[in-house]
Amino acid sequence: MKAGIVSLAMVLSLSGAVAAQAADGIVKGTATYLERIAMPPGAVFEATLEDISRADAPADVISTVRQENAGSAPYSFELAYDPARIVPSRSYAVRSRVTLEGRLVFTSDQVHPVLTNGNPATVEIVMKRVAGGAGRDAAGKPGDLFASLPATFVGVLPCADCEGIDYHLDIMPDGSYALRNRYLGKEVDRAHDDIGTWALSSDGITLTLKGGREAPVHFSIESAQTLRKLDLLGRPIDSELDYDLRRRTAFEPIEPRATMQGMFTYMADAASFLECTTGRRLPVAMERAYPDLERAYLSAKGEPGQPVMALVEGAIALRPPMEGPSPVPTLLVDGFLRLEPGAACPARFRTARLEGTEWRLVALGEEAVAPPPDGRPVAGLVLRAEDRRAAGSDGCNRFMAGYELEADRLRFTQAASTMMACAEGMEVARRFTEALAAAARWRVLGRQLELYGAEGRLLARLETSDTP
Repeated sequence: MKAGIVSLAMVLSLSGAVAAQAADGIVKGTATYLERIAMPPGAVFEATLEDISRADAPADVISTVRQENAGSAPYSFELAYDPARIVPSRSYAVRSRVTLEGRLVFTSDQVHPVLTNGNPATVEIVMKRVAGGAGRDAAGKPGDLFASLPATFVGVLPCADCEGIDYHLDIMPDGSYALRNRYLGKEVDRAHDDIGTWALSSDGITLTLKGGREAPVHFSIESAQTLRKLDLLGRPIDSELDYDLRRRTAFEPIEPRATMQGMFTYMADAASFLECTTGRRLPVAMERAYPDLERAYLSAKGEPGQPVMALVEGAIALRPPMEGPSPVPTLLVDGFLRLEPGAACPARFRTARLEGTEWRLVALGEEAVAPPPDGRPVAGLVLRAEDRRAAGSDGCNRFMAGYELEADRLRFTQAASTMMACAEGMEVARRFTEALAAAARWRVLGRQLELYGAEGRLLARLETSDTP
């Protein structure tokens, strides 16, 4: 009982501290990176507090802090702001980055919400390393794609059975995207829209889109002005054809149409929809098929204002808000499909972490590895950051090993395993063991881990089904 009282007191104390910070107009935070890298003199750390409510416009900067000659992580910071500028119905987030001689070295690649919608006035950020900056421009200088979002990229890419695939990609500062494809030369000229979340690979040079489509879409960041389409596994396409999307001078957002799943809320003559794949909270226009959605919501048993999962067909378009002069992205309901009481949005897509993630072997080199029959162990591993030990199975025997990790370099050491003989799977076990022994570098691309040899050859590919 005493422990429970102390725990409650601690919670109340922390809640009071957060409330005091918000009242004083201060967001406190720390930012770090996982790589063991000592930053040289001249490194600059920056953190900004931004209004990210409008995904169709550049984020409105509320406050900025800059630390010259910041040294190495972790970085502690305080962002002072005017409380009068914080609107409860809007969304705010903190982002951070480290630059060296104007080159982006580390950046936050996730949305870190604060202040409103139940979010605290404190934040902890883990930044990702950006290899060579976020791409390089024509002069070979780094280009920072994420310094000025939103952005529109367009291009007509090759198509196997049509005249070309017209791409229109909108990248928003809140981590969401909208993608429209048109297949040129087809009898039926219909747009195929997709919405979802974008994330950077661990080395900062590949952009991954994950939305309603079954497979992620990958682009290499060639520069702040150019994205290059990659294949389904995130590899360069071996072709002399043009697979580049180029940035438009101005942001030219589409109004995507899609089947959307999200948490619907109605209260006090106002409706909102938290769309699951993008994480965007959208006001809902009370037109078209909206009355069907509202009637179903009010008929469902639940507390007033309680969010309920809804599946709808609709569009995201700019509409005048209830307050303020500027149009905001708004959900237009074209068709109400159903409610799913008790359901909740899954975790939003993000790049998996190397350590602490359960990885399952899916390919050795370029050769796919079939899932084992029932009863046989799955080949894979997990890396434990607390003791720098790796544990897993080669598909036949359990093993443990130490590992050395520095930036994108990885080496397994002092491996030991059980010595059972297996009737099946010995060849996969042998090749997986050899791949681990030869591993020199690593990369995480979305939910995939790639292990490379010292000469740059792909040794193994693993996947995770862990919740982000």
